Amino acid sequence: MKKINSSIICISLFSFLFNYTVTAQEKIVFAKNREIHSMNVDGTNIKQLTNYKVPGHTPISCRPSIAKDGTVAYIYDPVRHGWMSTYSMKLNGSQKQRISSEPNSKASSTWNSVISPDKKHYVFVSTRSKNSEIYRMNADGSSIINISKSTAGNGSPKWSPDGKHIIYVEDNAKGGSNIILIDKEGKNRKTLISSTTELRNVAFSKDGNKIAYALVKGKYADLMIANSNGKNSRKLKTISKWSRISFSSDNTSIAFVAKNNRIATMQLDGGNYKELTSGIDPVWSY
Repeated sequence: MKKINSSIICISLFSFLFNYTVTAQEKIVFAKNREIHSMNVDGTNIKQLTNYKVPGHTPISCRPSIAKDGTVAYIYDPVRHGWMSTYSMKLNGSQKQRISSEPNSKASSTWNSVISPDKKHYVFVSTRSKNSEIYRMNADGSSIINISKSTAGNGSPKWSPDGKHIIYVEDNAKGGSNIILIDKEGKNRKTLISSTTELRNVAFSKDGNKIAYALVKGKYADLMIANSNGKNSRKLKTISKWSRISFSSDNTSIAFVAKNNRIATMQLDGGNYKELTSGIDPVWSY
């Protein structure tokens, strides 16, 4: 039997462990100064992922979302302010590509676009049917369908972790909002929560057992946690009413924008509150 060089084995093992650690590193992706950034979950190692410069136009990149393999989706207006298209990239900022075509009006934009966990579809908000509704499209931007089919205003769509359902917020006749669960074909609609107060930015936990949402209270909002069926809601903290919300990969913590407009994390039991950096739209990777 040939003698194996032990130094080669050590180098190979180190390389494997290093690459695995880098790949497995959890991140929080967020928007700041009109660009998409990432950071470690403790707020260190902040990295700017987009850097768009358009002569005569100040574009904005925002609303990131993350698939299970680390693909990041976001919206960007390369031509006219507010005419948003969906783009994707790797978690390190490489391989940027356009997903949806350039809109022919602000109404046909793909607002709040969210990539599915398996990255096969996106859901987004558009006013192309006059009111704000939820649409789904394929990973290449094709086959756009209206899945909310409502005369009420709809927003804040998010995927369930198994990719089979979409949860979103809908205006109701009581002057508040409903949280709606529907399958990805636009069928089997259920109202999970009905409120006389405005609700925003609902999100699933990574295991699908919890949801979180913002209950607007004047200048701020109550960060609410509930079971995935909408039962047993409880307040966790007062936050920015514009905050997006995202659960940690182990489902024990949550990221949000605090009242002072800094991205923060906190455990679901109310402990270990940490402010990380200024920014908006935090989303925690799988």
